[in-house]
Amino acid sequence: MKDPKAPLKTVDVPPALGPIFLRAQEYVARYFSDRVENPEHSLISISGERYILVRAASMSIEFHDLVLSLYRDHDPDEARSVANNLLFDLAHAIGKADAKAFGARMGVTDPIERLSAGPVHFSFSGWAFVRILPESAPTADENFFLLYEHPFSFESDAWVRRGRRSDHPVCIVNAGYSSGWCEESFGVPLVAAEVECLAKGDSRCRFVMAPPGRIEGRLAEYFRGDPAGAARPWMRSPAAGVTVPEFFQRKRMEEDLRRSHAELELRVRERTEELAGANAALREEIAERERGEAERWRLEARMLEAQKLESLGVLAGGIAHDFNNLLVGVLGNVGIALKSLGPESPAYESLEQIGLAATRAADLTRQILAYSGRGRFRLERVDATGLVEEMARLLSTVVSKKASVRLELSRDLPAIEADATQFRQVVMNLITNASDALRDAPGEIVVRTGVAKPDRDGLSHSFLEEGAVAGPCVYVEVEDTGCGMDEATRARMFEPFYTTRFAGRGLGLSAALGIVRAHRGGIAVSSAPGQGTTVRVLFPAAGTAAATPSAVPAASPPPPAVRRTGAVLIVEDDDGGRLVVARILSDAGYPVLLARDGLEAIRVYRERKAEIGLVLLDVTMPRLGGAETLEELRRIDPAVRVILMSGYDEEDVAGRFASAPPLGFLRKPYPIEEMLGRVGDVLEPERKGNGGG
Repeated sequence: MKDPKAPLKTVDVPPALGPIFLRAQEYVARYFSDRVENPEHSLISISGERYILVRAASMSIEFHDLVLSLYRDHDPDEARSVANNLLFDLAHAIGKADAKAFGARMGVTDPIERLSAGPVHFSFSGWAFVRILPESAPTADENFFLLYEHPFSFESDAWVRRGRRSDHPVCIVNAGYSSGWCEESFGVPLVAAEVECLAKGDSRCRFVMAPPGRIEGRLAEYFRGDPAGAARPWMRSPAAGVTVPEFFQRKRMEEDLRRSHAELELRVRERTEELAGANAALREEIAERERGEAERWRLEARMLEAQKLESLGVLAGGIAHDFNNLLVGVLGNVGIALKSLGPESPAYESLEQIGLAATRAADLTRQILAYSGRGRFRLERVDATGLVEEMARLLSTVVSKKASVRLELSRDLPAIEADATQFRQVVMNLITNASDALRDAPGEIVVRTGVAKPDRDGLSHSFLEEGAVAGPCVYVEVEDTGCGMDEATRARMFEPFYTTRFAGRGLGLSAALGIVRAHRGGIAVSSAPGQGTTVRVLFPAAGTAAATPSAVPAASPPPPAVRRTGAVLIVEDDDGGRLVVARILSDAGYPVLLARDGLEAIRVYRERKAEIGLVLLDVTMPRLGGAETLEELRRIDPAVRVILMSGYDEEDVAGRFASAPPLGFLRKPYPIEEMLGRVGDVLEPERKGNGGG
């Protein structure tokens, strides 16, 4: 074994690295001493590894000349770049492979020890002598820096031997091999660039090695600190005379491209997500607009339906009012005639039939008023299930004999505030229509009660009052298995006088709708041809905001004056009604004064106030209505006594007289006895106290 203090001859390194490289020199020397040459088998073997000999000039000057001739129709710099890139990439790969093999043979892991065999191998293989300068700082990270020289470089020597000069550094294989070896040793990407070259006329071949991302900065630092740089203009900028191997530039560009591609994909993904979100938001906005448009059409349709029903209600109410005025004359004259003739008269029975027909006509007007929402109600807390049960025994009389009736009634329902009679009327109308829908065919009718919350969108057709309660409601539901209704029939089912039956007035459901509307409830309908019909009537549960129809305020008691008698001023715009009332009162012994409207009544009362003991005042009149007339009469005489007359119900007109309540109310057509009784109570109060008429 050689002396460990033997001089280091194959490399020149800083003293601190001497022992490491000395060990490498001994190892590599032993490695190369085991050499076998066998030309007969084309074999050169060193320590069992096959080597090849290549002429130095062919790997440098002649290779460059060949590439330049191949690219003679291209720019010379482009041809030189192609040659340099091929040589550098090949040498870099060979350097990495040799470093890996030598490291395994040495059995070392320390990066410096792994690096040490490379420069020694250079010397033994004839590539170059290596001199590592003290400025170097070989570390296994991004701060790696190696400043070194290659005296006797085979590449520059080939150019010098041929007497050739180059405008650029030519030691490309040396730069590639050394950077590949160091890269494998330290585990970080490295690249080397020649900054001075004998082939360019420099005094040495010097290299800078650093990571690809730091090489240009290291070159700039080198040129700024080189005192000879001023004498060599090509050194002032790396771009002017130094070639950074494009292998690493391409690698860096590829990495940059991959990063850019990844960033682009990320941006595309983000943008796609943004567009998808915007598209989803746009679809939702379109859907919302479509829903809004559909809701607008639905509300418009409901508004038109409500307006139509309201218009029909006003029309029906007006007809009923005028008809009641006519019936006053009919019934009044019938009553007078019956008293005049007596039962023995041949005409007596005919007059009774006329009176009966007029009474039925009055009942008909009450149904019309119920449709218009102006029916007369007496509200009380009632149990819907109890009322339906009470009616169960009557069902057999109103339904088809082929129908099966089933009751599904809920117990312990909240009470509702309703007119029990009108409630029964609604239920009977619904059951009657369900029976008619069976058309004498076998079928089933189911009557249910329960509690539900109003749902304006859950059924295909509904009539829910605007402002009706949104809280719990008690419902009565009648379902049949009959013929069902199409859309056109459903749209008209609540119109007065509309019917699909051969016989019928068409007022049953109309009156039911009016009653329900007056109770601040609603009716929901679900029906289709051949699938039967379900009608659900909802009434606000007691405790919710159910509106209570107002009654006429209690009559103000007459002032405690002396007993008053006097004439009766009849204020009525209908001539027939005014005259028949006047005749009835005259026959009863009361003085009578007449006025055909409010203005005339005020004039007569002002002129003959002292004679008048009572005013019978019609509510609806031309020129000046009943409310305004009563107000003016009170200004003339605060003690004026007034009984109202109207074809509408008492509750319907109550609001107009809240500030000046009358003594009483007569609903047209009224029986003669009721009218005479009311007049007598005012003009003959002692008769009432004695139990008279």
